[in-house]
Amino acid sequence: MSRTVSAAIVEEAGADGFTVKDVELDDPKAGEVRIDIEYAGACHTDWHLVEGAVHDNFPVVAGHEGAGRVVEVGPGVTDFEPGDRVLTLWVPACGKCELCVQGHQHLCSEGSEALYAGTLLDGTCRVHDGETDLAQLFSLGTFAEEIVVPESEVYAIPDELPTDVASIIGCGVVTGYGSSAHRADIHPNDTVVVVGAGNVGLNAIQGANHAGAGTVVASDLVDMKREKALELGADHAVNPEETDLEAFVRDLDPFGADVVVLSVGVASGELVAELVPVLGPRGELIITAGSAAQSIPISPQQLLDGEREIKGCLYGGASPRQTTGEVIDCYLDGDYMLDELITREYALDEINEAYENLLGGEDVHSVLKL
Repeated sequence: MSRTVSAAIVEEAGADGFTVKDVELDDPKAGEVRIDIEYAGACHTDWHLVEGAVHDNFPVVAGHEGAGRVVEVGPGVTDFEPGDRVLTLWVPACGKCELCVQGHQHLCSEGSEALYAGTLLDGTCRVHDGETDLAQLFSLGTFAEEIVVPESEVYAIPDELPTDVASIIGCGVVTGYGSSAHRADIHPNDTVVVVGAGNVGLNAIQGANHAGAGTVVASDLVDMKREKALELGADHAVNPEETDLEAFVRDLDPFGADVVVLSVGVASGELVAELVPVLGPRGELIITAGSAAQSIPISPQQLLDGEREIKGCLYGGASPRQTTGEVIDCYLDGDYMLDELITREYALDEINEAYENLLGGEDVHSVLKL
């Protein structure tokens, strides 16, 4: 039996924004869970969807960060039952392929096919607008009152964790924290530079401190984000248009940075090349953002000399379940800041205003109350 739910849709690549409309949602099939979404995180990636950068199949239900309660489970689901409080994770890991078995569920080979097609794991859709099937961003589509998703994209949360806070964990928090705490090789007293102090960067700062960094430098063009970076644990915050980042870092550490985390929205090849000289010997440049750039204009000698590395980092570079659990435990122990990341709350029909404020630098991360 289907039901009518309100959802924010991206009709086509390059659309003016999101369209909120009523759509039809099917029951869950085998291995699937239906969730009443209470809050959804307004992540920058969803605006890349509007721009046509992360998805090929339109129209699509947007949203990939969310939290709420399970209302129904499909056949074969044993880990969840109606009433469970949950958040969403955006990789539908199969749990059986070689990468999943090795603990790299974020790189699941089977799940990635559905991930970018916007279908569920059986290749079909659960959301419809009349006769038109609607894709779900990353097999989720959390900008909707209810969703049906693979159980592998669902994570049970403790009662002590507020739902609005839970809704922002499943993407930017996990990605940023994991980029420093797992993908980077940070040692005690290392110098770490985080370029881009949005949601991912602010969590990379916290991850660097948890990993034992001695000095953390944040770089961002926006005054508010530099202030927030200092609040969340950066020792220094600079404006790259006013400060030579390489010179600033070498004044702190003559050898250069041990780790640079690039956490801007789009990682252009030119920006990557500009950051390599910031690295000291055996330094690592961690890239958390994608780009349409065809190349990185650097000489191989820049990497050979000093054994510098450029490392990609998808979804925090580790099992998202492991990283999610770490962050929640730290937050509940009073050792991780999540409330401070939520700038504002919006209704679903205010979604375009929410993204206008996010893109304008007024919000770090907002939530939508469904």
